[in-house]
Amino acid sequence: MKAIIFCLTLLMSTFVQAQDSPLWEISGADLKAPSYLFGSLKFTHEKYFKVPATVDQKIKASKIFAIEDQVDHQAQFELNAALRFPKGETLSSVLKPEEYKKVVDFFQKEFKINKTAFESKYGKMKPLALSIAMTRLSLGGKVKFYDIELLKTALKYKVKAFSLEPVEREAQALNSYPLLNQTRSLLYAIDNFEEQKKDFQNLMSRFPFGTLDEIFDYSVHPTQNNPIFIEEFYYKRNEEWMPKIEKMIHENPSFICVGISHLEGDRGLLDLLKAKGYTLKSLPLK
Repeated sequence: MKAIIFCLTLLMSTFVQAQDSPLWEISGADLKAPSYLFGSLKFTHEKYFKVPATVDQKIKASKIFAIEDQVDHQAQFELNAALRFPKGETLSSVLKPEEYKKVVDFFQKEFKINKTAFESKYGKMKPLALSIAMTRLSLGGKVKFYDIELLKTALKYKVKAFSLEPVEREAQALNSYPLLNQTRSLLYAIDNFEEQKKDFQNLMSRFPFGTLDEIFDYSVHPTQNNPIFIEEFYYKRNEEWMPKIEKMIHENPSFICVGISHLEGDRGLLDLLKAKGYTLKSLPLK
């Protein structure tokens, strides 16, 4: 049973063929030029980070580069604030005493973070945010974020950059995951952290040249396939993005980078675009 810290897949009803890549060409439907859709990991260890030549070339050939939401310091501050407990609440107030001790002891053993440091920096995080932090901490601070690095590539080529939504929208979607489910998922993650680290190592080493189905299958359990979270974080956001994506690709050749979990399923971006009459072609990566 696989589990990891961030929600990349939802056990959708259909899966991409094993040979498909995370990069897709969008054409047809009277487009003047093709555009591109790329599904990325949120972050990876710096030693595994790579921008395939094909991705670099397609960004350079585009007039528009789009990512999910803003990556500036203010936006990240707002997202972090939204994933923390309101004033007067902490992780200790939503966990049983023995559960809270289990979390504190885990951070001491795994990351050498004592109770005082934990309560100062991590104890006010909601359980889902704390789970994400656990994965990043396991990388020893040597983290690369795909959206930030690809944005740098776009700016290098003087490609205009836009976001598909304000950061508050992502925060709203993350907070739709019920707190009780978050706490259960956090405790599960702690109990299975060694397995998670091995799985994440394998995922990082294979992305973006692994298969989409194994990437999708990797990280379902932090949300326990919660239908509210699936609807709010994936389906609704995909559908909200579609008019913006269509406007972009009809006006200019565009390169759109989103979390890879947004590509698949009958309400994923691939199928939503196909339903609108676009032709989607998987591009091999160099």
